[in-house]
Amino acid sequence: MKLSGLDDAPCQVAVFADRTMAQGHGLGRLTLPETLYYSVAIAIHTLWLAARAEGIGVGWVSILDPARVAEILERPKDWTFIGHLCLGYPEEEADLPALQRQGWEQRHPSASVVIYR
Repeated sequence: MKLSGLDDAPCQVAVFADRTMAQGHGLGRLTLPETLYYSVAIAIHTLWLAARAEGIGVGWVSILDPARVAEILERPKDWTFIGHLCLGYPEEEADLPALQRQGWEQRHPSASVVIYR
C-alpha cells in the first residue's frame, strides 16, 4: 500500500487514550478496564463516518511505532497511543476499499462471522 497520505494529507491526528481520566472509572471501566480503548475506537469510528458524510477521506496508518509517536509528540506518560489518522479530500472515489481493489483483502459473507442463536 502506498503511504502518500503521510505526506499529502492536510490534516493528521494522533489519537491517545488517557488512562488517568476519572470519567468512567465507576462504570464500565471498573469491571472492564478495556472499555476506555473501546470508547476511543468508537470515537474514531464516529469521526470517520462524519468525515465521509462530508466527502473527507480518512486513513488509519497502522505501521507507525507507538513508542516513537508518543516520544515525538511528547505525550503525557499515562496516555496510550491508539492510532494515527490522515484526513483529506480523496483524489478519487471508489465503491470498493483500496485493500480489496489491490487484492490484499476480500470481503467475507456475514454468515461466516455472525453466529445466530
